[in-house]
Amino acid sequence: MHEENERADEISAEHPAPQSYGALGDRVTGILEAAEQAAAEIREEASKLAADLEREALVEAERLKQQLTADARNLRDEAEGYARDMRLAVEAYAKQHRRQAEEEARSIVADAEKQSATIRETAEQTTRQVEADARRRQEALRDETRMLEHRKREALERLREVVAAVQDVLPSEDSLARDLHPQRSRD
Repeated sequence: MHEENERADEISAEHPAPQSYGALGDRVTGILEAAEQAAAEIREEASKLAADLEREALVEAERLKQQLTADARNLRDEAEGYARDMRLAVEAYAKQHRRQAEEEARSIVADAEKQSATIRETAEQTTRQVEADARRRQEALRDETRMLEHRKREALERLREVVAAVQDVLPSEDSLARDLHPQRSRD
């Protein structure tokens, strides 16, 4: 806009104020021609400016595209590196966890084997003790049985002696019957 005002001032300076109406028409025609010429120059300059802006925009777009592509490539590389590091960390953690689990399993198995051996030994010891107690009890029962049989034989022997002594002292059956029933024998 500022350029148009300057251009109009230039035209006014080139063409002094008209003296008549004819000169006025020439002057208006000159102004219109100058305006058209100025408009053509402005259009040409605007086209050049637009072409320059378009070129600069294409260059800037290409630069941004390359920069964004490079940034994306860098981010992908970083992401792949991070993923690789995480995978290695997870593998290391899993390996360590597996090793700890295996050690714990070995420890549990060893403890179970010790406990099993202790229980087995205790059971064997208890079995031996029960067997020994059973043998002792059986032997004690045999001894007691022998003693009771011996006592029984002695008691039977004494009873036979008592029976014999009683039979010697007792009268015969006939005399016993007569003694018990004296009246019958008198009748």
